[in-house]
Amino acid sequence: MNCKNCKSELNDNDNFCNECGAKVIRERITVKSLFSHLLISLGWDSNFFITLRFLLSKPQTIIREYINGTRKKYTNPFTFFAISLAVSLFVFNQYSEQFILMSTTTNIQQTNELENVSASITNNNKKGLEILGYKNQAELNKSIAEFQLKYYNLISFIYLPLFTLIAFLVFRKPYNYGEHLVINTYFLGITTFFGVLTFIFSLITKYNILLYATIFTFIYYSYAYKKIYELSFGKLLMKILKFIGILLLVIIIGGIITFLIGIAIVIIKSKL
Repeated sequence: MNCKNCKSELNDNDNFCNECGAKVIRERITVKSLFSHLLISLGWDSNFFITLRFLLSKPQTIIREYINGTRKKYTNPFTFFAISLAVSLFVFNQYSEQFILMSTTTNIQQTNELENVSASITNNNKKGLEILGYKNQAELNKSIAEFQLKYYNLISFIYLPLFTLIAFLVFRKPYNYGEHLVINTYFLGITTFFGVLTFIFSLITKYNILLYATIFTFIYYSYAYKKIYELSFGKLLMKILKFIGILLLVIIIGGIITFLIGIAIVIIKSKL
């Protein structure tokens, strides 16, 4: 047997080439092996599980230590976030049909709840669907779910600086924007895992609880920031309300921009 890289002769029990040092590969490529190699290259090691444990039990400790210079002990925040995205994308694509179906159902539930609050939302929603060229809400939600799955990584990385900016405006000192970016990268990583776990639970139980992933995220962010800033319940509540207010403003502006883009696309298509 010869090394596939440098063609040097190898013994049958060699695991590495004596000449070039390349690993001797005997197994075939599978999706599982590719995924394992990806996680290893991203930094999936013992530090990852230490980081995960601290983020769940003592988020204030890992944040303060990492920002103050303790780096070797923990997984880099962007590596941690990349691993969480890789895991979630792998799971969601393995069960893409179920993911799209669950996401569509969840979006319909959220829309129905909003429409129950106000009749004007119902009327505006119907007009919006007609302008955008969709027959009903289910068709629009399916399109949104397919878009989310296709551009999952891109959307996640867009959320990161946005959430960081809002957190920076709400909590600010003693941390600057870069340090808030570290905090939110870790937090988005851990909450991405929440989404994967709720999806897997939904697959096993046949009961769609994807909507609860948002609730888990809200609870975790509140818990973690309370620990980091040592806030009383009253001060935490005020910060949460401020965060929600800014987030809603961003969502409204984003919705208006998306709606206008949709109208422009429909107009362009009608003229072609």
